[in-house]
Parts: sequence; structure tokens; C-alpha cells
Amino acid sequence: MDVIVLVGGKGTRLSSVVNDLPKPLAPIGNRPFFDLVLHTLKRAFGNDLHLILATGHMHHHFEHYARINHAHAKFSLSQEMQPLGTGGAIRHALQFCTQENVLVLNGDCYFDIDYQYFTQQVMNKSDISLAAVHVPDLSRFGALTIDPNTHQVTEFHEKGKQGAGYINAGVYLINKAKFMTSTPRIAFSFEQYLSEFATNHTLYSESYDAEFIDIGTPEDYQKAQLRLKHIL
Repeated sequence: MDVIVLVGGKGTRLSSVVNDLPKPLAPIGNRPFFDLVLHTLKRAFGNDLHLILATGHMHHHFEHYARINHAHAKFSLSQEMQPLGTGGAIRHALQFCTQENVLVLNGDCYFDIDYQYFTQQVMNKSDISLAAVHVPDLSRFGALTIDPNTHQVTEFHEKGKQGAGYINAGVYLINKAKFMTSTPRIAFSFEQYLSEFATNHTLYSESYDAEFIDIGTPEDYQKAQLRLKHIL
């Protein structure tokens, strides 16, 4: 399975705690956070896993990570030479993919789902499908409106809504050819593209109530230290 993992962000909000490493390599106990991501993907795809790391900021750390973990998975490195945005980073990384459908996820999030089952459930449902996760507090995230009958995402909401609900977990299955023909060859935001895509096309979703931690803030990074260090 071709899996693009977005690891090129600067991690500005976490820099007060971790400033010498890319956010996905921040330590959890004595292991890099990305070991957790690799663990869940290996559990799902085994030896069929092909990881494409979409790197940017401090890319050399991921070059080192790929070298020391090559026995556990096949790695390709897609380095952006200038900022491409999340959409441009995905488009650039697709050159390393040989399969029709590609799994894409954020490298700074731990999501305890079976990624193979997700791909099987959403395969051919739409040109892009996403995983949604239920959270008790929406205030830090952008919420989703999902049609319960069709599983179609009908609206993206800005951050700030109160209460519980579903958010975008940052996990997607995309059709490579359709994505390449419908996106610009310039830097662009994948999140903005998704919002526009949902207005004009079917954006299918699978919803989960599972462990989900985004380590983008010091508070959630501390939560990850407490809740995830036992996994590996």
C-alpha cells in the first residue's frame, strides 16, 4: 500500500517544548512519536507497506529515520524545495506512488484504527474519502457535518464550535489520477481544496470513536506522553 505521510510542517505551536526536531519525531518516552504511526501502519499492511514521507522543515532528520528503520518498511522521501502547502506536498509525493488509490495521513497524529479496513470500506466510494473521529470537545478543531444516511461530508466548520462532535482525522484515501488532474501545479492548501471539493462532489467518510491525539500543542503533547508511551 502506498501511504503518503505529511511530515514537513514547522510545528510552530509546539516549538516552545520541542524546537530541535520535526514535530512527528518529538519523543514519547524514549521513542520518536513517528514510531507509533509506523506501528499502526505496519500492523495494517505488513510487508506491503510503502511509506512516502513528504518532508520539508528539517528534512534531514527524516532521512536519518528512514535509514535506521529501512528494515521495518520501504521508504521514499519526497522533499519539497520550497513551501508547497499541504496540497502541493501531496501532489509532489504522488510521483513516488504506483497504485491507483493512495492513503494519506498527517504524521503528527496518532489514530488507533485499522488502516487496511478503512481503505477497504471507502474504496471506490468517491475520488477522495476521509476518516472522521468523534471528540468530546470541538473547540480546538474544525467540525464536520456528515449526512448519516449517505456518509457524505456536506460541510466543514471553522474552529470554535462547542460540545462533542466529529472532526476530520487527517486520514484520506485519494484517487491518484483524479487528484493530479483536478489540482494546480502550485502551492495550495489541501484543507481548502477539501472544503471546495465537498461543495461540488461526493466526499465520502467513515466515522470512528477511537483514540486520537494530535500533538500540535504542548497540552496535547503532554497528553500523548501520558497515554501513548505504553504502546511500544
